[in-house]
Amino acid sequence: MTRSRPVAWVPSEEQLRSSNLWRFMEQENIADYRELLRRSEEDVGWFWEAFLRFADIRFTRPYHTVVDLSRGLPWPKWFVGGKINLVHNFLDKWALQAETAERLALLWEGEDGEERRYTFAELHRQANRFAHALNRLGVGRGDRVAIYMPMIPETVIALYGIYKAGAVAVPLFSGFGPEAVAVRLRDVEAKAVVTADGFYRGGQPVLLKHVLDRALDSAPAVQAVVVAERLGEKALYTPGRDWRWSEALRDAPDVFATVETDAEEVCMVSYSSGTTGSPKGIVHVHGGIAVKTAEVGMFVYDTRPDDRFFLVTDFGWMMGQLPLFSAHAVAAPYLMYEGSPMHPHPGRLYDLVEKHRVTVFGAPATALRLLKTYAEPFRARADLSSLRILGHTGEPIDEETWTWYASWTNGRAPIINGSGGTEVFAEIISSTCVEPHKATCLGVTPAVGPRVVDESGAPVPAGKPGYLVFTLPQPAQTRGFWKNPQRYLDTYFSLGTDMWWQGDIVMVDEDGYWFHLGRADDVIKVSGRRTGPGEIEDVVNRHPSVLESAAIGVPHPLKGEELILFIVAKPGAAPDPAALKRHVAAALGRPYEPGEVHLVHDLPKTRTHKIMRRLIKQKFLGETLGDTSSLMNPGALEMLPVRTV
Repeated sequence: MTRSRPVAWVPSEEQLRSSNLWRFMEQENIADYRELLRRSEEDVGWFWEAFLRFADIRFTRPYHTVVDLSRGLPWPKWFVGGKINLVHNFLDKWALQAETAERLALLWEGEDGEERRYTFAELHRQANRFAHALNRLGVGRGDRVAIYMPMIPETVIALYGIYKAGAVAVPLFSGFGPEAVAVRLRDVEAKAVVTADGFYRGGQPVLLKHVLDRALDSAPAVQAVVVAERLGEKALYTPGRDWRWSEALRDAPDVFATVETDAEEVCMVSYSSGTTGSPKGIVHVHGGIAVKTAEVGMFVYDTRPDDRFFLVTDFGWMMGQLPLFSAHAVAAPYLMYEGSPMHPHPGRLYDLVEKHRVTVFGAPATALRLLKTYAEPFRARADLSSLRILGHTGEPIDEETWTWYASWTNGRAPIINGSGGTEVFAEIISSTCVEPHKATCLGVTPAVGPRVVDESGAPVPAGKPGYLVFTLPQPAQTRGFWKNPQRYLDTYFSLGTDMWWQGDIVMVDEDGYWFHLGRADDVIKVSGRRTGPGEIEDVVNRHPSVLESAAIGVPHPLKGEELILFIVAKPGAAPDPAALKRHVAAALGRPYEPGEVHLVHDLPKTRTHKIMRRLIKQKFLGETLGDTSSLMNPGALEMLPVRTV
């Protein structure tokens, strides 16, 4: 179990003293990391002002108040009176300085092997041209522009161009179907959409514009569509509404005065699916995103100008933009890859790391388990010596996969393991490169104030699972849900307005190490004990025949709930359900012996690779399904069994 795990990684003296956190502590005359945490939680204003100095975050008009908490934790205002457009610090600052203008800003590799590179100066010129194109199409300050795009350079150009124009970006996952796209377009009354005619995935073209056309039939507010020409064919164009990228940007000047937005001005509405009802439109502002993503990049991922940053992600959610901004906060290049990490062979990610000399790499546990199962021969041949930081976020990671991931660098590189969310555009708890790690552990970062509590908000003792909350205002926390402030309050402040209910099950062991055990919605109550699915799945995934698993609890007359397992087997394996039951009971105790074990071909996952246990449970019990629009593989849900007794 997590509490008995030994320390698995300790920073070397060189790793410690060269880190951004150590340099920050030296700047502020702070002796050690524990003192930094204490001081940052006691004086949030001091910490963020000190970080602004350290990171050279620039405002076009100075703020007069760091944070205004007159409306409490749910409604903070940050950098009050200041003007800052996030593009000023992530793009303009570097492009307009001679010493950084020609630094590499963006590397892109298509699934078909095509490559493109952009310096900060070139990326700046292209973003300026796109901002002009938006103005020509009638898009102005405050208008919502949806980005329904694959992982191609035009996605970054469009994003920066939208922010430059003072418009509001609305990211949409490239795997969404027509209805999921239409719901979001209608909700924000999007004036324009940026898309592509298509992209490549698994060796096949995906006709993205065709999907958008069906969505636009029920999204009447959209007046303009700009289409990046990735495939160069097969897209349909509606005259007066649809514009090829090359046409929209034709003759557009490459100089544009970035709009001076207020620090609290909305820059993005990012959708997160709810358990029931419509998706939640999460509102973000320029000042909060600019400052917090820079802090995540520098203090969580320890990003430096000579790094190359690559995460397996999608721009349809916050973890697409977060690594881009984290890299560009320090003028480091960001690597984008278009297609499937398993094409044309399972070692494609290793090829990318070796070829582009990636130093900061991140992937979800699902992708790591696939690599562990299918790509070991490629890893054995790959040169991974450039890697300095390994990242993981989103789902609990099992100990076996964590240990295998650490072996990529023979234990040299730390695994930065975090849990946060779109609602705060960052991690809430995360390991760092200045503190020792146990396998799968997380940790505390400055000025967050995380706590572990029970259902009533009372503290939970060490070694016991509880619910994650945070108690200090965050610069990038959402300013509410789009047009629905009450739903925002109901979602995150059920314990009162001095605790933000994040929704994860976590545990702090007797040594002070944090562990992620799953989502509160997925908690399983067996014989009176509340257990996160991650703790159970960690045990299940150790079985040599198991690739991945999902654990749910269903009603039981004696135990309260009975454990049900869904298993995806490793290639060629044929797990024995009875043996798996014995395996779990031997590790966790007889009360945890599963009532049923089901072998399935796949598990339903979101675009962020989170296993949707809620939907698995609803399908198994024959209940009405909640929101399924975020699934990247809906076929997996359809193939799950339904309980017959």
